Amino acid sequence: MASSVKRLDADAEVPDQAFEDHIIDMDFHVNPVEDELLAYVEDDRALDKLTTEFGATPVVGKWDAAYGIKEGQEGLFTQGRAKYAADVREACKNIAVDDPIVNPGINNLNLQHHPVLKNAVAQAANDYMLDNFVDEGVSTSMMVPKWDPDYAVEEIERVAAEDGIVAAYSWFDPKVPWGNEQFDPVFEALVEHDLPLLLHGSLAYWPQHSYIGDDMLTWTEVLGFDWPLHTMVNIVNMIMRGVFDKYPELDVVFQEGGHWWVPFLRYRMDEFYEMHPDDVKITPRKMDSGEEYLQRAPSEYLRDNIYVCTQPFALPRNAGHASDLLKLSMAEDMFIYSSDWPHQTLDPPTWFYTSNAFDDDTREAVLHENAEEILRGY
Repeated sequence: MASSVKRLDADAEVPDQAFEDHIIDMDFHVNPVEDELLAYVEDDRALDKLTTEFGATPVVGKWDAAYGIKEGQEGLFTQGRAKYAADVREACKNIAVDDPIVNPGINNLNLQHHPVLKNAVAQAANDYMLDNFVDEGVSTSMMVPKWDPDYAVEEIERVAAEDGIVAAYSWFDPKVPWGNEQFDPVFEALVEHDLPLLLHGSLAYWPQHSYIGDDMLTWTEVLGFDWPLHTMVNIVNMIMRGVFDKYPELDVVFQEGGHWWVPFLRYRMDEFYEMHPDDVKITPRKMDSGEEYLQRAPSEYLRDNIYVCTQPFALPRNAGHASDLLKLSMAEDMFIYSSDWPHQTLDPPTWFYTSNAFDDDTREAVLHENAEEILRGY
């Protein structure tokens, strides 16, 4: 498929060839204005608390990579702030993205405490996205509240059928991995509506909200390595507890969780499972089904049901090493391009054209084909 974006700006951040390829961006953040977002809150009791005491999405104080910057919102708006569909389209021109899959961008919501207030913000965010993006022809992932599976199903049933909703958006963390059986109704609703589950990192800021520890002192530790560890925990938990045996059509995408750990996970899971497969039969889903083992090798679920976003790519400079690593990581089956716009960690699709590691098939798979396989309506 040819690109629909034309190179108009001489200062565009990607090579000319990028404007010839079709590019889908699986992690593009929208940031609504707080007052406009709150106007969509339907529960008057929650709205009263949100506007008089906490603000739209309160978050604990923290130092971070941008602590020395007087202005910059922790690097969240380094590239700008997309409030409406026109902002998104303008931002995509310089990075050659044809189809940004936008999400509400309220990434600290999962850190908050009160579920009633969080549900109110999730409902408001979904309605804001319907009015300002879905209705304007921008592909959107709806927000799914992980903290309340029953309400998550209600929101899926309320919103998912809308044209332009192409995925569901939630968070991953190590406290309650997604293999937990409480999420089965969510999985059932997603499969019924043919929506992939996009999971964004969370619970990894200062002060630490994960079990990895408070003694991390640098951004490299926290964002660079906390989230990949959380990603691996969630993937192994989902596979070993039989999520994909029960829901073989479920596709799960991990955003900002890294990807070069795939070979390690691929071979280690199979090795450990082959040595000790017997405990699978006493996991809850297998107890219910009467099955004693997984239906396939763990690495097969990794290849067929799991996808990982590329940002930040961190590609080895040696093309031979990079090519080998892409093959070992099953990139042609698992990787999906993402920019992480508008954060300071923006990763335009330059690597696909400046590195000799990519053959045409791999480049096309990562830039759009893998996304098209799982996004509803593509």
